[in-house]
Amino acid sequence: MQQLEKYIPKLLFITIIIVTLTKLSLIGEGFMAFPDESRYIPSGEVLESLAHFDIKGAAANLNATQGRPGETFIKIIPSAVQYTSAELLGMETYESANSYPLFLFNFIIYCLLLILLYKIAILLLKDRVLALFSVLLYCCLINSYIYMRHTLPYDCSLLIMGFALLQVLKATINNDFDVKKMLFLGFTAFFGYVIYPGYVLLFGLVFIILMINRLTKENLLSRIKYAVFYGIGSVICLLLFEVIARIGNTSYIQDSITLSKTITQGDFKESFSFLFKYLYHVEYINGILLIIGLIVFISTLLYNIFKRKALTSIHKLFIVTALLFLLYASAGYFFHKMIWYGRLLHQFIFILTLITAYSFGYLSQNIKYKNLVISCISCIAMMTFTLNIIEYKSYAYPKDIVWKIENTTSYNDLIEVCEHDDSWSIMAYINSKHKPVVTADNIVLINGCYFYPLEHIESYNPFIANDNEKLILVKPHFINYKAYQYEGYNIIERQNIDSLKLKIKVYTTK
Repeated sequence: MQQLEKYIPKLLFITIIIVTLTKLSLIGEGFMAFPDESRYIPSGEVLESLAHFDIKGAAANLNATQGRPGETFIKIIPSAVQYTSAELLGMETYESANSYPLFLFNFIIYCLLLILLYKIAILLLKDRVLALFSVLLYCCLINSYIYMRHTLPYDCSLLIMGFALLQVLKATINNDFDVKKMLFLGFTAFFGYVIYPGYVLLFGLVFIILMINRLTKENLLSRIKYAVFYGIGSVICLLLFEVIARIGNTSYIQDSITLSKTITQGDFKESFSFLFKYLYHVEYINGILLIIGLIVFISTLLYNIFKRKALTSIHKLFIVTALLFLLYASAGYFFHKMIWYGRLLHQFIFILTLITAYSFGYLSQNIKYKNLVISCISCIAMMTFTLNIIEYKSYAYPKDIVWKIENTTSYNDLIEVCEHDDSWSIMAYINSKHKPVVTADNIVLINGCYFYPLEHIESYNPFIANDNEKLILVKPHFINYKAYQYEGYNIIERQNIDSLKLKIKVYTTK
């Protein structure tokens, strides 16, 4: 048994690799499924403007994403590859078959994020097995990969801010400060915010950790000094993007203020319960593991406080995170200012896996074969991941189906029918360059649309096919997947989605 324990770290590492590579099976679907993904298009338009030496146009396009110019800048990389592959392969830039460059870009960001999370875990947990366990837990969560198919900025922002957090933790733990480093980290953290301003809490977390971690009376003044330079670095980044915006006759600051007033989709009543609902209904068993880890961690924290034991960096990281969470939840519940979405939880999910690893390590510290206990829990997490990803792959996206129709079928007319009044057409940017090999008189597309807000069940009008219409495809609409339902739908809307069980159907007429 002791011989086996030596191989636990290697087994955990191999498992992480397997789980990560499994996510490559998600490639080719889901691209441009959400209306928000249209923000990806300005990245390509920046390239076009620069190709024509139109600096003003490039600056305007960089700021055409409503307060997210960093996202536009970062996504120039996959956009450039997509432009090239579309020209070489004779495809439309934004068709599903040309989404591979974007997915692979997201996958690389995801892998870098895992490496970063491991470094944070090994720094705080000081145990290789627990660090690998925390990364595996993160890998197995739906929240860690639900955005991989889409043109969304969440992982890019998390990677940049996570890097800033790691460097701040290192600096405070090792007392390794200098002015240049603080200017750079301030600039870096704010750039993460410019990519996705929804992670303002994580931006605040990094700054507060800089101020309080390993703070003593002796280093108070020097810590304030370096915090000021960190703030100056952030201001420099802000001014840089504001200047670029002004070149394009826009204002980054004004766009950010406008964007901050749009976080209203969802239910303010769930402000305090949203996290636990998300973990239970979306993550299932893995979510329950995180809830258990959270409860155990809070218990150990209270015990340390009661016994007046010194709090470690991971304790302080959790305390600040919890206070920021409660502050945000209070703003939503009492003042109706902010609402939680799954994507906003994304900035803190890695902290939950960290403290869960700490908690299970604490519970098993007196067990002879504690690493085997961790391994058994890892097996449970991996089995849950397997079931979740199989379910995830069973859902279909309207745009993927429409692109397949456009590329394979010649028809006289395509008739769109949405079975609920709260629907948005997804036909924009669909214009195939391919030569279809199948012919049909007409095609009837059922529920090839995006549904929002779905507040009234009585607005559902089921489609009844005529005798001359032949059903050739039926797939469950991706909106049925629980993780997607926690991205802006309220309690009633989620209940309506569950009861409707909307499906995408394709009929041909004789």
